[in-house]
Amino acid sequence: MSETQPAALGPYRFLPRSLVVDIALPWLTLQILERYGVPTVWALAAAAVFPGVSTLSAWLYGRRVEAIGIAVFVTILLGILMALVSDEVRFGLLKAAPAFGLFGLACLASLAASRPLMFFVARHFQTGGDPRRTAEWNARLARPGFRHAMRVITAVWGLVCVMESLLGFAAAFLLPVHTAIVAEPALGISSIAGVLIWTTAYARARQARAQASAASPS
Repeated sequence: MSETQPAALGPYRFLPRSLVVDIALPWLTLQILERYGVPTVWALAAAAVFPGVSTLSAWLYGRRVEAIGIAVFVTILLGILMALVSDEVRFGLLKAAPAFGLFGLACLASLAASRPLMFFVARHFQTGGDPRRTAEWNARLARPGFRHAMRVITAVWGLVCVMESLLGFAAAFLLPVHTAIVAEPALGISSIAGVLIWTTAYARARQARAQASAASPS
């Protein structure tokens, strides 16, 4: 068994749905409702229904507890509530940024533990809950190279998520509303796609080095 296994993450698999549900439909909803005289804060609340329902349905029908998806859904609900209560439309623009920030900080904090956060995230996707594969995954922690890879991946995810969160907040509160409703989710989608591509490439590079080292004469 190789030291690290490429993550079967399929970084482009989620992009078409996200582009439609998280960007196109909310933007069109805002345009249409405002044209009919609906106040911006209510139009944003209606626009947020699409990513919210998408996240909730993926959780319910996928039969998986996806912590990030649930966090984004809760963030959307809280943002809508704060926008309606305070009459500040900017809160309604926040979707993924708060969840990204919390996840990134959790990743960075977990570097102090023997099992960083991305070890558990990767195990969830790689093993599918199968007890035998989970035991094999846990056993990899005995290898120094695997522990180092998990720490590197966790650090990169943590930094990227924190940066995405800062940029998402800046987009929501500094850009014009009609620009921000596209820019905020677009930042999240591009960040996730980028870090997934990097993670897959990093895992494959480590596996190739491990295979080359095992094949070379002693």
